[in-house]
Amino acid sequence: MPINTLNFDGEGSIEEMLSIVERLQPGIRTRFESRRQTDAAFAEASLRYAARLFGRPTLDVRTRLLVMTGQFTMSRRHSRLRETIIAACEQKLDLREVLEVILQCSIYGGESIVDEPLAMFTEELKARGLFEEVAARGLRTGQRESERSLEAERATWHPEDSADPRADELMAKYGWPGISIALVLRPRHTLNNATFIGGLDEGFAEAFYDFGYSDMYGRQILDHKTRLLCMVGNTLAIGEIVQTRHHMRTAIKQGASPREVLEVLFQSVVVVGHPNIVPERFRDLVKIVEEETGSGF
Repeated sequence: MPINTLNFDGEGSIEEMLSIVERLQPGIRTRFESRRQTDAAFAEASLRYAARLFGRPTLDVRTRLLVMTGQFTMSRRHSRLRETIIAACEQKLDLREVLEVILQCSIYGGESIVDEPLAMFTEELKARGLFEEVAARGLRTGQRESERSLEAERATWHPEDSADPRADELMAKYGWPGISIALVLRPRHTLNNATFIGGLDEGFAEAFYDFGYSDMYGRQILDHKTRLLCMVGNTLAIGEIVQTRHHMRTAIKQGASPREVLEVLFQSVVVVGHPNIVPERFRDLVKIVEEETGSGF
């Protein structure tokens, strides 16, 4: 029976709900007991809501935890971020991916947003004897650029971008690593955007595409689909509607199913709240799916 149709009643069901949520939020038992002492009805209602949404099968535990990592980093909810890092350790996630989600938050949160999360990540991994192995797999400066191929990436560009002479002009001006990965991820958008930004200030345009795209999106620690689902969560966490729409569309282009994107929205209702999501982001997603696939859900 799908989790969202279950009726959780009684103490036995409370244990079932706690077990579901605990995979993602190890502090739920302490939090639930504290809430129940103050207001039992709210404690059980909020637990039931989280269990019904976190227990749905559309997203696996890895994806749910990575999305949460980004959202708690972006919203600076550091106590919950610590729980998520602990859960990632307990669920045997690749902790290099967890770190990558934190680092990617520097794009939409500014470079300072990673300071406390990195300290917390380091502390929790060192306490478990896991830090050295993760740190040993860190990227060397220039490593990914030396491993990438413009020819291979060009083959994945949208045909309209490939045929546009501005692509080669912009790569000659700003370097191919940033412009190329931008064309992979933002087809039929990047050339106009880069031309506009460069028209304002070429120095900024070069720095922007070097850092945001070559240095960060080009790291390839996470597959594009997972990273973009995390970006959907990140932008929801800070109420950035325009970029949420962009990333929902790009996630679908990179292989996420409409249901997977929708599930990130559902989970985000619990994590960051209703107002920025229900129902307008649902409407946005339905429109994007219709435009990209020619059909609905």
